[in-house]
Amino acid sequence: MPRIRPAADPPPDGRPAEAPVLRFPTFEGLRALAAVAVLVFHAATFTTTLAGESRGPAELGAWIQNLNVGVSLFFVLSGFLLFRPFVLAHLTGAAGPATRPYLLRRLVRIFPAYWVALFVSARVLSLDLGDAWSQLRYYALLQIYSGDTVLGGLPHAWSLCTELSFYLFLPVWAAAMGRVGGTVERRARAHAVGLVAWYLVAVATRWWLRAGEHAIGYATLPANTDLFAIGMALALAHSWARATGRGPGRLLVRIGDRPGLAWSAAAASYLLAVSFRFPRDLRQPTVAQELLHQALFGLIAGLIVATGVFGPQDRGWSRRVLRSWPVWALGVVSYGVYLWHLTVIGRLSHHPELVGGPSLLPLTSWALLVTTTIAAASWFGLERPLLRRVRRRAQNRRSSRVGA
Repeated sequence: MPRIRPAADPPPDGRPAEAPVLRFPTFEGLRALAAVAVLVFHAATFTTTLAGESRGPAELGAWIQNLNVGVSLFFVLSGFLLFRPFVLAHLTGAAGPATRPYLLRRLVRIFPAYWVALFVSARVLSLDLGDAWSQLRYYALLQIYSGDTVLGGLPHAWSLCTELSFYLFLPVWAAAMGRVGGTVERRARAHAVGLVAWYLVAVATRWWLRAGEHAIGYATLPANTDLFAIGMALALAHSWARATGRGPGRLLVRIGDRPGLAWSAAAASYLLAVSFRFPRDLRQPTVAQELLHQALFGLIAGLIVATGVFGPQDRGWSRRVLRSWPVWALGVVSYGVYLWHLTVIGRLSHHPELVGGPSLLPLTSWALLVTTTIAAASWFGLERPLLRRVRRRAQNRRSSRVGA
């Protein structure tokens, strides 16, 4: 088994030289889990698995219908990984991440591979991207803000639009919170209050959208700040423990020491999400269904990510699985899997000799095989070289400043 690389992105340029690079070795496995969950969910939409009204836990479709929780898992992971360097610097009084290198790395991480996937998918699937203005919105990840483009292009790219807005807003938020002074406890309380506000913004936004029967808006950052806030809250607890030398809290310590309990609680939450029969046809959910569904997805993702943040990461069956080489390798290329899976599923659905009617199992199996191959090519041929170049430039700039 190869050496596990740091799952956490190295802190952006500007962190203190003495700050250690932390390792979260299960995070690649969590990315793999999230990507496969979304792939299976979308594969089911090409079959009869999700046809008709949900009948709850007695039906396979009800279980697969909720696998789009994988997107929530991605958001919670992003909230933790990206916010942690900012909040740790604030609590310890160290220099925070520099904005320009941070944004450059984020944009290089998300855009080049997406541009290739969108361009090729438009040709392969004969997607109509509309006029020049519409195409600009797709390539700039702005399509979720217009009813004309919100469902076009790569439909699942809505989450990339949400991620992009989080990338851009996070330094602004961190700069505003960085103005809070005083003791470590006072700064931590300010962050906690801010994250409660983040969570409530999403609750209020989704309430307003669903009560007003709005068709778009659910993919925007205000409608998903609760998920990012959960990851950011884990980052706050982790940074608090490092800054003060105290524990992150009794509940988080127990989750870290007994990850099986957290996974069991996540499974129970998933069962509850399956049981209350969230609509999957043209009927719109009620406000209560909308809010409960979102809250359960956040709880599931938060519990799972917490097991990768706290406690000894070499203990527990779940961590061993997530750290295993096949799962780790799939997590490394998971962004490519997410980008390409719907295009591959669309093409495979026209080959009944491979996937049957299509049927869920063969369609999922072939889609995972083909998508992983394309994703690996994208990682080694495009994503990794660009990221290495960005890191090298950042290191050279740091070296130049130190020499000066």
